[in-house]
Formats: sequence, C-alpha cells, structure tokens
Amino acid sequence: MSKGHIPGAWVAKLDGRVWQIVDKDGQLVATLAENADAKARAKLIAMSPYMLEALKGVVELMGDEDLPDNGEFSGAAVCDMARTAIAIQVVN
Repeated sequence: MSKGHIPGAWVAKLDGRVWQIVDKDGQLVATLAENADAKARAKLIAMSPYMLEALKGVVELMGDEDLPDNGEFSGAAVCDMARTAIAIQVVN
C-alpha cells in the first residue's frame, strides 16, 4: 500500500456486480459491491485525485489568509478543513 494519494486519473467501471476504481495504469484502487448507491460512490472515489488537486490550488491561492465569513459559513473554518484534508493525504 502506498503512502499518500495515488496520482493521476482514476476511472470507475462496473465489472459484473462490483464497481472497480482503477488508476491510469489500470491498477485497482478500490472496489464497491453493486447496490443502490455504489455508482455514485464509485464516481466520487474516481474523482478524488481531481478534487485533491483543486483543493490544493484553492489553498495555494488563499495563502496564509483565511476566507471571510459570509454569514452562513466561517471562512476560517472552511480554510482549516481544506488545509487539514491536504495534510491528511500527505501524512497517511
């Protein structure tokens, strides 16, 4: 098992009754048994490398500053969650 995330494009495909998420080299990343939510979950997992890169870009644009509050969300809390999510993928 690798440390951190597996880079590159991932694809979700149904193989019989099992959803497989594979990396750009065709290596298996994850499997999900087919059920009512499996397709949506498989697609979400497959998009995670893109989401991670987008999140890194947002955090880089923010720099050390926090986003302002908008009355519904705490800008500081959102920034903390983004920075923590990136830190977790680097550590684990």
